[in-house]
Amino acid sequence: MKLNVGCGNVHRLDGYVHVDARETPITDLVCDAWAIDLPPGQVTEVYSRHMLEHLPRHQAILTLRSWFQLLAPAGRLHIIVPDILFHARQLLGLESSVFPDQYEHAMAGFYGWCDPDRGGDIHDSHRWGYSFETLAAHLQEIGFTGVRQLQQGKDSEPWHLNVEAFK
Repeated sequence: MKLNVGCGNVHRLDGYVHVDARETPITDLVCDAWAIDLPPGQVTEVYSRHMLEHLPRHQAILTLRSWFQLLAPAGRLHIIVPDILFHARQLLGLESSVFPDQYEHAMAGFYGWCDPDRGGDIHDSHRWGYSFETLAAHLQEIGFTGVRQLQQGKDSEPWHLNVEAFK
């Protein structure tokens, strides 16, 4: 079984069970990310794209621990979050993205796209930020191995922190 945690209403992936705290047209299972009620060791992959940053740090660590328990031996964790160091450099004018307003994109990396004109709301606010080093440290402390940053393919732009790890 593969999980897409924090699927929202736009990230439907073939072959995944779609999990979100909010009921959406594509959600299969409605629950908090840290409270997925499945037997331990039955999940082959947890995929989470731009969800973890919406949790306070303590809940994010609780969530990562929960996912570790759900994963089967050698199960894969694939997480994508904003790269907070990229956005810090962007805010200082040292990096740029493809977006027309660099300041606005940098601030969204810190705080999320909460503007209703962009389709956001208060639930889209960010509550924590990660560099590769901080996220890798959390993952390794929990017991994940093979932690690495993916730098090719989908979501490999420098403003995405695209990380995989294994149980």
